Amino acid sequence: MCERQFHDTKDLIAHLKEHIVEGRAVTCPVIGCAHAFTVKSSFTTHMSRKHRGLTDISISDLFRESASQSSSVRTESDNFGAQVKETSTGTGTDEGDMDISEDFSDLFLRNVSLFYLKLQGEFLLPASTIQNTVEEIQNIHELGQTYSLSKLTALLKNDISLSDEDITRVCESVRGSDLFSACHRGPMRTAYSRTQTFKKRFNYVEPKKMFLGKDENRTDRFAYYVPVRETLKCLLESDLWQKSGEHSAESPTDVLSDISDGQIFKSNVFFAQNPSCLKLVLYQDAFEIVNPLGSAKTRHKVLAVYASVANLPLHVRSNTDHMLLVLLCREKDFKAFGHAKVFSELLADLKELEETGIVLSDETVKGTLYCIGGDNLGSHCIGGFTEHFSRSQYFCRYCLMTRSQFQGDDPNLCGPQRTAENYDAAVERLQTEDTPDVEGVKRKSVFNSLKYFNVCQPGLPPCLGHDIFEGVLSYDVALYQKYFIKKKAWFTYSSLNRRIKQFKYRASDASTKPCEVSPQAAKLSGQAIQNWNLLRLLPLIIGDSERCSR
Repeated sequence: MCERQFHDTKDLIAHLKEHIVEGRAVTCPVIGCAHAFTVKSSFTTHMSRKHRGLTDISISDLFRESASQSSSVRTESDNFGAQVKETSTGTGTDEGDMDISEDFSDLFLRNVSLFYLKLQGEFLLPASTIQNTVEEIQNIHELGQTYSLSKLTALLKNDISLSDEDITRVCESVRGSDLFSACHRGPMRTAYSRTQTFKKRFNYVEPKKMFLGKDENRTDRFAYYVPVRETLKCLLESDLWQKSGEHSAESPTDVLSDISDGQIFKSNVFFAQNPSCLKLVLYQDAFEIVNPLGSAKTRHKVLAVYASVANLPLHVRSNTDHMLLVLLCREKDFKAFGHAKVFSELLADLKELEETGIVLSDETVKGTLYCIGGDNLGSHCIGGFTEHFSRSQYFCRYCLMTRSQFQGDDPNLCGPQRTAENYDAAVERLQTEDTPDVEGVKRKSVFNSLKYFNVCQPGLPPCLGHDIFEGVLSYDVALYQKYFIKKKAWFTYSSLNRRIKQFKYRASDASTKPCEVSPQAAKLSGQAIQNWNLLRLLPLIIGDSERCSR
């Protein structure tokens, strides 16, 4: 094929892959194997599965040169390290050129990949910074390697008295087995090659670009959907699922500690018929990616949908690393093109999950949607309820309480509970009556098309973190603090704020410290996690009231 020569089978295989990339057909170089390849990945798989223990003796005579021939042609790449260097200059395109296929090499490459993936995904370093890190680390490594090889050369020459040829062979062997350089000159060398390596080595589910239509400016608008079934299949095949399994520990009958202890869960027919099925919890919310107070307000606001699997243990389920991104869409596009258009792919996957499930090697796992979490505004939007809380006559998604009844004398009064039947009846009345809403229902929720889910199960639970820790708790704790200060005179606002500031916070509490308390404010001003930390740590902060009052 060419005049290139190699003294190592690994270098020969790497070079044959280059010819495949060029568009030339390559025959398997092993004696007795006549397979031909035009796709590099197929050739790599074939060599890995069929000829994993390849040696020099196994190479066909078609790929061998006699001694006289070999002396007339100078080898351009004598070892694996030289091939790595050549690849880093542009002859290769991905990790296949490095042929990092041995167990230890795979482990090394996996750990290097996880390191750069952590910089990119967890610490949010830009690609340019990571690229600069890769190049500088490789330069430092090469300097250290050069120094080590010079010391090795001096030792072999002066103390062991090896010939220059033997010393060169030893140094080239050490340089050729350098996995660090092989990674950083190969699969980790550029942002593109790193991305391709991440996709190949880890469970990556590529988002789908969904065309929604054209806006008023005739511009194409899209939403991005991460297929739920493919994501769940990766989860079922992962080590996390195998280690966690089903948490079978049952709660005492008089203790509610999990969603499986509630009546809604126990009355679900699908869960009763399929006890080991997947129980999905969706969460939706809209967020601003620019300054929400500037001129670009709401222009770039994005609706995000996430998923969590209720089968996982509590300590895993509550970790944000195990909350799965499902969908991203501009809020303007969501309102313009409608729920059915934006959620079409998600609903199709959920229906297929209910009916056929996910086929694994030894079983089929089904699943369904249990509930959709979110704030009041988002939940009313998803459920098809009115979103005007201050003006609507029916403002509750759980009962048919009217505004006049709510403003009566009994603050604990509740109206008739919403059910799937009276919800469907309200939807039918909407089709015949010329009115914006019927009993607070203004449209039928697209999620009611699922067989085992209904927004009036109730399937739209409140967001406890927002409603409690930024709502009820922020008012109640402020009242208790006012009572301790004004009535009991145990301490003052200034001493309390000094204690909050000087308290020794540990672990995650250090990044979510409580805010200072204002004497004039009727509620706490912190976020939900900050208010929760204040409630949890308040006894420790003000425990010594006499010392605090000083």
